[in-house]
Amino acid sequence: MKILFIHGDTRGPGEGGGAESLLRDQAQGLKKLGHESAWWSGQGSLEQAIEQFQPDVCHLMTLHCYMGLAPAVYLQKHNIPHVWHVQDYWPWCEGRMLIRDGQSCPAVEGECDPGCSQRERRNYLEICNGSFIVAGNAYTAEIYRRNGLRCDAVVELGVDVEMFSPSANHRAAIGNCTEITESFKGEKREVSIYTSCAWPGAPWKGMDVLREALAGTPYEALLISGVPRDKVASELKKADIFVFPSWYEETFGLCLCEAMASGCACIAADSAGAKAQIEPGVTGLLVQKQNVAELRAAILKLAQDAELRGRLGMAARKHALWEHSLEAMAARWVKVYENANL
Repeated sequence: MKILFIHGDTRGPGEGGGAESLLRDQAQGLKKLGHESAWWSGQGSLEQAIEQFQPDVCHLMTLHCYMGLAPAVYLQKHNIPHVWHVQDYWPWCEGRMLIRDGQSCPAVEGECDPGCSQRERRNYLEICNGSFIVAGNAYTAEIYRRNGLRCDAVVELGVDVEMFSPSANHRAAIGNCTEITESFKGEKREVSIYTSCAWPGAPWKGMDVLREALAGTPYEALLISGVPRDKVASELKKADIFVFPSWYEETFGLCLCEAMASGCACIAADSAGAKAQIEPGVTGLLVQKQNVAELRAAILKLAQDAELRGRLGMAARKHALWEHSLEAMAARWVKVYENANL
């Protein structure tokens, strides 16, 4: 099968966020299964790209951020088979994150308030609903459908489970984090706690919540941000505990998946993407979004219980191997490609 990715982010590896990383992951996974892919990022005409590559299906990603919706309209008008992996909530939420006044908005559990200042007034929903829409997890798919966006399939993502894997000694040593961009203040102990995020300054990523949770404890967390992906993988090998405090409804959360594949004992806020990946008490711990006390208690619980850390980390690694390898992800996409536009 030949897949043409249509994706406006032209930044190199490590320069973008999860959207750029998952594009490369998907292409690599498809190659492992014997499929061919190419990218079109706006250079030249889409018509020429399709004519030259002759794809069986086109795969749309992050258009609204970089090139507008014209490629989707073109594919719809010419009845070209395609799927559209929608990320965030931009088809009806101008803020993209379903946040109002610093909290989750009504659309998370119900329907969008038509009078909300963040309500998207353009015809994005109408345009999107002309395509085969894919969500990154079942919880986000429910939010899409309740708020007027069709959702034809759910495809959970994956990571390179060979790159993201436990160290040989299962993180027995902490190591020196010379390229980590920020350290949350506190006194170091032998338990190493990490978090990672491409956009740590965004309030909905929850770094302020993590800082508050660590205040007054004997622990600190190291933030991995702005470094090449292989460096992320090498640092995660040193982590005993990984915290994913993001409190908007993440459409997946690749950094959490990377940590789980690395065998970390993970704690996450109960956003959509985290709930899709973590089985509470089995492959990690879930805490209420923006709940400082719950997050602090979970960190202290894992920091003081090596057996529990090991059990959760081992189960997380096994789950990633079975469900979130590049091959597993690619196989899910192939099934979607085969059923799109039938």
